[in-house]
Amino acid sequence: MKILYIANSYVPSKTANSIHVMKMCQAFGLLGHDVTLLTFDSPQNEEEGINDVYSYYGVKNAFRIKKIPLRSVKGKMHLFAIEAIKFAKRFNADLVYTRCETPAVYLSFTNMPFIIEAHKPFADSNGVMGYFYKRIFRANNLQRFVAISKVLEQMFAIHFKKSIDSLVLHDAADIPVDPLGHNVKWNGRKGVLQVGYFGHLYQGRGVEVIIEMAKNNPDADFHIVGGRQQDVEYWRTQLNDLSNLNFYGFVEPSEVGIYRSFCDVLLAPYQREVWVENKGHESSKYMSPLKIFEYMSSKKCIICSDMPVLREVLNENNAILVSPDKTTEWNEALKKCADETLRVRLSEQAFDDLKEKYTWKKRAELSIKGIIDG
Repeated sequence: MKILYIANSYVPSKTANSIHVMKMCQAFGLLGHDVTLLTFDSPQNEEEGINDVYSYYGVKNAFRIKKIPLRSVKGKMHLFAIEAIKFAKRFNADLVYTRCETPAVYLSFTNMPFIIEAHKPFADSNGVMGYFYKRIFRANNLQRFVAISKVLEQMFAIHFKKSIDSLVLHDAADIPVDPLGHNVKWNGRKGVLQVGYFGHLYQGRGVEVIIEMAKNNPDADFHIVGGRQQDVEYWRTQLNDLSNLNFYGFVEPSEVGIYRSFCDVLLAPYQREVWVENKGHESSKYMSPLKIFEYMSSKKCIICSDMPVLREVLNENNAILVSPDKTTEWNEALKKCADETLRVRLSEQAFDDLKEKYTWKKRAELSIKGIIDG
C-alpha cells in the first residue's frame, strides 16, 4: 500500500513530534508499505549539520522524505495544505495519514482515503475554522480518527455527527538494541543510585521537583538529559552548586537510549499544568508523553506523577505513582527504589506491557488495520 504521511514537523529537529512521525513512518515501511513522509521545508527551524537524518533519529531508511516550503506569510498552513494535497494526488496514495487538521480539511474535499490523528484539540475549533473542522468528521473518505488518549478521544466526540471509526493509540517506543560499546561521558559515581530525567525543560515538566530531590538525597546522583541550551543555563543558575545534579543538554535521539541505560531510576515529574514549547499549549489533561514509553522500553524503574491520563498506561504494577507537586512523596518513592527487587519487578512489568501494547510496530499495524488490504 502507498501511504503518504503529512506531518507538521521540522525534520531534523529536537521536537518530540518529529521523533513520533519518523518512528511511525519507519514502522509503516518495515510493515512492507511504500511510505513517503511529507513535511515542512524550513531550514531556519531545522537542526544544522545533520548529514544522515535517519541515523540522527535512529531509524532505518525504510521510507522517503519530501518537503514543501513553509512560507513566512499569513495563512502559511493553508498554502502548505494545498501543496500537500497536490503532492498526494501526484503520488497516487492509497491512504493519506496526517496529524495536521488543516490538511485534513482539504482532504475532506477530495476522494482520497485518509486518517486524521489528534495529539491535541484542534486550534480555534469554535472560530471561523470550526465549521471546516466539523467537515472532517462528516467526510465519506475519512477512514479513521486516532487519538493519543481516551480523554482526548472523548474531547473530540462532540464532533462525531455520524458513526466514526475511532481508535485510541497511545504513544510508543521501540524495543532497544544493546547500547553497550558506545562512549558517552557519564558523571555518575560508582555504587550510587543513578536517577535520570530525559526530555524538555519547559514549564510543568517538574525540574523544580528534581532539584529538591537532589538536595534531599545527596547519596544519589541525578542526571537531566535534554532541553534547549537557554533552558539548561536557566536551571543551572538555580542549583546553588549541587554536586550530585548533572545537566547534559540536548542529545541526539539515536543516542538517548545509551544515557538511559546508565540509570537505575527514571523520573517523570509532570506538574498539574504541562506546557508544550513554553506556553505553546497546555496538555496535562489529554497527553500521552513519548517519554513514558521510552522509559518503559529501557527496563528501568519509573517514578511518575499520578495523573488520570497517565493512568491509562501506568499503574502500581509497572511504576511508582506519586502526587505531582509533593516533594516529600518523591523523596519517599526514591527511598523505596533502594530495594533492587522492587525496581526489577516494576521495570520488568513495564517492559512487558510495552512489548504487548505499545511498540511502534503494533501502533502502526492497529492504526491502519482493516482499512485497505495489502
